[in-house]
Amino acid sequence: MTRSYLVLLTLILLAVAVTPTYAESAAPAQEGVISDFAAKVFAAAAAFIAAVSSAAWAISRAGSAGLAASAERPEIRTTAVIISAFAEALAIYGIVISFFILAAG
Repeated sequence: MTRSYLVLLTLILLAVAVTPTYAESAAPAQEGVISDFAAKVFAAAAAFIAAVSSAAWAISRAGSAGLAASAERPEIRTTAVIISAFAEALAIYGIVISFFILAAG
């Protein structure tokens, strides 16, 4: 994902988190207090952005090095793909952690 998509996703999640529900709109508003749901969404978005950004950086470094190495020695290609797959798993872990944060009661 590019940086603009990540910023757009964060803004959408924060807009959903800050929008009051019907039950919250009946209660008197408190100044300067962030809701529990908004804090969860912000934490999940931060975890997702950190994981995806670091995975993208790792894939760019490992992928380019793996392609360069496999051009010289073709038998290294499988090892390079496995290393890139470990970097991709980092993004998947970030998504899973984001879901755990949102599901926490």
